Formats: sequence, structure tokens, C-alpha cells
Amino acid sequence: MSGIIVALLSLVIFSVRQNILTYDNTLETLYFVLTVAIAWGLGSWVLLGYVKKATTASGARRGTFISALHLAVVAMQFSMLAVMLFVVLDRSAEYVMPYVNGLTSGFAILIMGAFAFKILGWYRKNHRKLIILLYFFTAASIAVMLSADLAAKFLITYTVAESAPGETSREAFLYRRFEGGELVKQDIEPDLTVSYIVPMAYLPAFAFLNNYPGLTSLLLRWGATSYTLNIYNRERKKVHGAIFLVLVTLPIAIFVLGQSPNLLGITPEPWTRPLFRGGNIAIGVLFGMAFLAMAGKGSAVRDYLTVAAVGIMILTIAFGITNMQQTFGIAGHSLVLLSSYMFAVGLYYCAVSVSHDAALRKEIHRSAHGASADLLESVGAAEMYEELEQKVLKMSKQHTARLLSETGVRPSLEEIDVKQYLDKVVMPEVLKDKKATEA
Repeated sequence: MSGIIVALLSLVIFSVRQNILTYDNTLETLYFVLTVAIAWGLGSWVLLGYVKKATTASGARRGTFISALHLAVVAMQFSMLAVMLFVVLDRSAEYVMPYVNGLTSGFAILIMGAFAFKILGWYRKNHRKLIILLYFFTAASIAVMLSADLAAKFLITYTVAESAPGETSREAFLYRRFEGGELVKQDIEPDLTVSYIVPMAYLPAFAFLNNYPGLTSLLLRWGATSYTLNIYNRERKKVHGAIFLVLVTLPIAIFVLGQSPNLLGITPEPWTRPLFRGGNIAIGVLFGMAFLAMAGKGSAVRDYLTVAAVGIMILTIAFGITNMQQTFGIAGHSLVLLSSYMFAVGLYYCAVSVSHDAALRKEIHRSAHGASADLLESVGAAEMYEELEQKVLKMSKQHTARLLSETGVRPSLEEIDVKQYLDKVVMPEVLKDKKATEA
């Protein structure tokens, strides 16, 4: 389902930005119907159901915060679906679509702000780990990015309606300067043309809000994603080092290449437009694929990683769809609500799980070395290992139960992982201590 949604949004982003693909009224209606029916209807039902399953799997109990937030997202998502279905049936009601975008983006801002606050609290209680801090900045930057987008499109930009008899219905994104400012877009109908204009005095603010918050958020998402995957891959060895490096660096390389005209201050060539939008899609897909590559079969965090993967793919592409297109553009862009929620939930659960894995390993070391002094006089290593294993597994189960009770998140270390860690890392150290004592 996420693949279908990504494919649909990719078609939309090529149609609605830089006029790479053109569309008429028939195609506009088709894109609008498909986006509402597939992404907002069936897709939302499937993906929200999967989030619920992932956050209650393996005996986990969702906390009050997550449960209340999930219900609120479900209510908002399907309320907006009802509004858009009404617009599909009565296209004269298109004037309500900006309110749909405002509500969904506003709620997404609140979600990311709430998760940022939640993650910051976890950071303070969890020995101030870097991985948690990165997720705080990531969540906060998405909230800032969405806020800046709303300000640029709905506070700075204004509209002018003029009579235009005899025109053919179409939409045009122009970004053309004139003495009064910049003409961003025109909605042209047989009797009326609506122009979207940024006043000259606000052009620097418009350019800043359009570019830098999104760029900062993208870099922070890349940093948090790469750091998490590096930790997980280093411990699990799921992906070869060279492949892993490609997975985490290729999205940024594509982004820089596609953005090179803007970064160098030169006029974009026609070939750079599809490259830029293609790079936008590739960033989202490759980030998602990187998460999925880590979500090995049977892993306790597989569902958390999958939720985050779907969230980051849809979020990156949906945000690139302009919310100045009044039908399918707003419908596609407004999926930032669902995707922000999925990305935040997946990252939060994964962060807590990975962070507790590190704490569990420290506890295994402390427990094993604390017991080793009494075991040094044992008959042999076999007896020592058996007793240590029983002690460590009992402690691990208690640790897991405590984490489930406090956060509703299950650590990614399964019993087999604990045994392997004990066998390959801890026991050699204990045996080394035993030999040193005997010497």
C-alpha cells in the first residue's frame, strides 16, 4: 500500500511542480479522485491499522500519550477524507481545500511538537544519549518546516482575481518577477483568473521560508536516520559496509545535484527540473529502503523500522507537492499529517528500543562481572557459563518487562541475541579474568 501511495504521489509531484507533466481539467479530476480514494481512503485505513498493530505487538502496552494521539490522528484523517469526498462530488466547493491543508498541517505541527517534547523528556531521563537528542531535533525541525510552509503560502502570499473572458481553463506556476513582487501561480478559468502574488517587500522572507527550514529538516532527518542505522547495522551486521555507505549518502548526493542550480545561483535548465523532482522522490524512497534493509525478519524492532520507513517516504514526497494547487495538490501535500505521525512513532519506538539495548548490554556486563568473582573457583568454564547464562537471562527478562511497563516499547535484543552477546563478548572477558586470577 505504501508503494502504491508513493507511486501516486510521484506522479502528482511531477505534474504539479515545474510543469514537467501537464494536466487538463480531466486529469486534474482523475488525480484528485485517485489521491483521495487511494491515499486518504484505503491507504489511511491500512497504514493506521499497521501502526496500531506495531505499537501493541509482543505484549507491548501503549501509553496514554500514544493511545490518545493515535485516536486523534484517526479522527482528523477520516474527517478530512469526508470533506474531500464532498469536494470531489461538488467541485464548486474547492474553496474549502485550503482549510483542509491548514488543519492537517497544523495538526502535524502539534504532533511533531508533542513528540519533540516527549523525546526531550526521554533524553533527560536516559543519560542524555546522542541518538535521542538527534530525534528531538528531527521532530522539532519538521514542526518548524511545516510552520514555515504555512506562513509562506498563506500569510505572505495574497491573491488577485481578474476578469478573463474567453480563456481556456488551466493552471500555471510562473515564479515571474514584476514591479509589484513575484507572480507565483495563476488559476485561469474562462471567466476569471486568480493570481497568487508575493509582495516585493516580503520576497526575502518568502525565499527564506521556502528553502532553509526544509533544507535544515532534511539534513537533520538524514543525520538521525544515518546514525540510527549505523548503530543498528554495526551491532547486527545486516548490510555490508560499502552498501550501507551508499544507502545513507546517495540521497544527499542526489539532492545536491538536483539543487545545484539554486545552490550556485544560476538559472535552472529544463533538464534540471525532472532531476530535482526525481531527486526529491529518490531521497524519500532511499531513506525508506535504508530502514527496511535494517528491519530483518524476526527482529523485535522490525515493525518500528517499517512504520518509520513508510512515514519518511511519504513525508518527503508529500511535502514536495505544492499546496497552492487547489485539488490534488492540497490532497497530496496534506498527507504530511499521516506521514509525520508514522515517522514520529517509528523513530520514537526505535530510539527507545535501541537506547535500552545499550543499557541492557551494560547491565549484562555488570551482572556478569559482579558474579564472576564468586564463579572463579568453579570446576570449569562450562559450569561458569551455565550459571552466568541463567543469571543474565533472568536479569534481561526483568529489564524487558520494566521497559514494556514504562514505555510500551520492546527492546530489539531477543533472548538469542542476549545469549550470543554473552557468548561472544562477555564470557571471553570473564574467562580472561579467571585466567589472570589463577596466574
